[in-house]
Amino acid sequence: MKKIGAVALTALLAGSAWAPFAVQANEEVIQMESEEVKDSTDFVRATGVITNIENTDNDVMVTVENEEGLITIFRIQDKTLLFNSATTEEIQPADLKKNLKVEAYYDKNKPMILIYPAQITPELFFVMDEQKPGSVKVGKFDDDFLSLDKELKLNIGEETTLLNQQGEKIGMADLKDKELVVFYSITTKSLPPQTPPTKIIALDPLTEEGTGEEVEETPETSEMPASVLEIIENDHYMKDGVKMIPLRKVAEELGYFVLSQPKTNGALLTKGNVSFTITRGEKMYGYNKSLQQFSVAPELIGGNKTYVSEDILEVLNNLQ
Repeated sequence: MKKIGAVALTALLAGSAWAPFAVQANEEVIQMESEEVKDSTDFVRATGVITNIENTDNDVMVTVENEEGLITIFRIQDKTLLFNSATTEEIQPADLKKNLKVEAYYDKNKPMILIYPAQITPELFFVMDEQKPGSVKVGKFDDDFLSLDKELKLNIGEETTLLNQQGEKIGMADLKDKELVVFYSITTKSLPPQTPPTKIIALDPLTEEGTGEEVEETPETSEMPASVLEIIENDHYMKDGVKMIPLRKVAEELGYFVLSQPKTNGALLTKGNVSFTITRGEKMYGYNKSLQQFSVAPELIGGNKTYVSEDILEVLNNLQ
């Protein structure tokens, strides 16, 4: 069994408004950065404002709209961990109200159905309290408690509450090699910012046992042609722990016609009745009339070469 690596957070249509960022880099810079990149989290983060709440027999369906107008429906279940960002205390689904700002975190390797709006079951769901100061950081940390994305350094003291996912008290040694939920209210102005966290929760691994989810069986990916593997082996780099591969070389080797689209800063891939619309700097891409999301946004390297995250291979190759 194999999980689909790309995650659909949803958008209105391909080429929708996600804040684009173009990365220009030479080969030497890419090589230096790739040596330091690590997988900083197992989760995808989504933010927005609650616009609707619907109670079903077993779940609470929470509709969230982000700043770009993209809509996602989050399925809140009994296993979903709900917290207030300021008090750090658990809350109940009944505490969720319209117009509250929220942050959701869900397993980035979880299989998704390509529909709009997407329906996602998050592992973590936070109400961002606007009346009291309080921030949340979800991620992995090194032995010095510096986040792997280099964005936050933890100064853990006696006042910091340390818990496991079940709410039991633990020691600092139990934080090692765990994904952490960090609650904090103040930071220094240093780089990276440092904080004395209020509470830290060490999460269980995202496995069948850790999430309590039944693992859905998905079709096995077709065997990847050796020629494609050779292309990737000889031409790739790492970005945020994700392997970036040359779009045109790989797609054409798999039988796709690749058409550059300068006006939209992207490319169109076609094969039979299948089409992909890809835009550099945007994670969302069009797949026929549905949408998918790259782990890392496509980038233009060397002025004329587009690289995409390798998770697209699972879709491209399954259509052989």
